[in-house]
Amino acid sequence: MTNRMKKLLTIGFATIFMALVADKAFAADTAVWTTLNVSGGIMDNVTLNVQEELRFGDIADLSLARQHTDLSLGFKVNDVVGVTAGYRNTSFSEHRPYVGLGLSVLRGSVNVDSASAIELSEFDTLFGRTALTASTNVAGLTLAVSDEVRLNEDGLVHNRASVGLTRSLNNTFAGSVYYMLNSTGTELDNHQHVVGFGLNVSM
Repeated sequence: MTNRMKKLLTIGFATIFMALVADKAFAADTAVWTTLNVSGGIMDNVTLNVQEELRFGDIADLSLARQHTDLSLGFKVNDVVGVTAGYRNTSFSEHRPYVGLGLSVLRGSVNVDSASAIELSEFDTLFGRTALTASTNVAGLTLAVSDEVRLNEDGLVHNRASVGLTRSLNNTFAGSVYYMLNSTGTELDNHQHVVGFGLNVSM
């Protein structure tokens, strides 16, 4: 199978995937999320990341609903494995330290990556999350499809299915836009359609 065929199949599967999940949540709420992520190497194989995320309510009435500040250190073990230690604070006064593991599962015309984390919300409640992402380059753009689940002692409480595009503007800046179906609750029956915009700055 040629690289072009693989990319076309990836785009096709992404479109079908998002159509199926969106169909289950046609009457869902809407939101707009914006993210600024700044990262830079501080020593060999160690990266400092600072992220600020603003979440706005209904697309028709953009009032700020939630804010996150995230500070983390990423450690590259080798070309396949990376580990992360971080802390997140939210506008709801939630304190959330976490540790994470990233794996480069597949490299080629289509890349597959996984990211998992254990979080300690308010220092007393454990959550686990894991995400799987497939990405490919198409006409200078990076197309990515991902699905993330979050669990606690009650079981699955969160699922985020998304598809997005990223474009590098230069060696420092990259912009992204994505659509996400955000499903929450023990039955995953609360749905929200999210349109997201991001700016990544590499120092």
